[in-house]
Amino acid sequence: MTQSSLQKAVALSTLLAASASSLAHISYSGRDFGTLANGSFASIATQSVTSNYGWADASDLNLVFNSALATTPRTDEAAFVSGTGTDDLYLGDSHKGKAFRFHLDNAMTVTITESARNSSGLTPAFSVYQGLAALSPFKAPQTSADHDFAVASEAWRSSFAQATAGAGYNYLATNGSWNALGNWSVGGDGDPAGTASALSNFIYRGSAASNTANGTVSGTFTLGAGDYTVFVGGNNLAGKSLADSTKAYALTLGVSAVSAVPEPQTWLLMAAGAGLLALRRRRDSAL
Repeated sequence: MTQSSLQKAVALSTLLAASASSLAHISYSGRDFGTLANGSFASIATQSVTSNYGWADASDLNLVFNSALATTPRTDEAAFVSGTGTDDLYLGDSHKGKAFRFHLDNAMTVTITESARNSSGLTPAFSVYQGLAALSPFKAPQTSADHDFAVASEAWRSSFAQATAGAGYNYLATNGSWNALGNWSVGGDGDPAGTASALSNFIYRGSAASNTANGTVSGTFTLGAGDYTVFVGGNNLAGKSLADSTKAYALTLGVSAVSAVPEPQTWLLMAAGAGLLALRRRRDSAL
């Protein structure tokens, strides 16, 4: 191979690596519902998730801790899984899911519905969190979107593994940063390791999961004012395999919101009713 050919090959390899890495970065491109108002409804039907087991893997429901896998470096965790549901340790690969976002100016009751689309076979599941991943332009020293394999993310994963499984483990005991049933944190390139304030933090507010392929799952949550992330994925743990790890499953996500507290006119009606009731009681007692 000539030097020119070698340089081209190296450049192509670098480009492909960068492209593959970017797929694992958490973003909300095309998945922002904006600010939800009382009575609003919106849906997004242009997205898909990679694999049909991402949410189940991040929830670790019915998985058995495999201490050998927990110390094994890998390029795709699905290649290291047997058909018996063994796993390394909690926490899933975030690029096996997809992040959506919305904002609430006031406390709202929000209903979230995830459905398989185009007979993709998705077994739908999702979790809702208060908090957002880092948004561009990133605040220095962060230079990229958040992802599971940033130095800061691996440091957080190591601390999680040590607290959960023991001092002898590190980030290799996890598939990624995503916790489908609890709080989790993640950082981007440039974020310092071991600095909690440098991470994006996701505070778990609830979840819903289906066991039906091509199904629909829905959950209703009362949420305070703030920014929220909905992380969606598949719940087909039995299908966790290398063959499924790169397949795409089309989905639709819809959100609707209603006021979690009575509107001002409702309060006035309630107050008027209470006044009439008090007047009647006074009249009755005077008789």
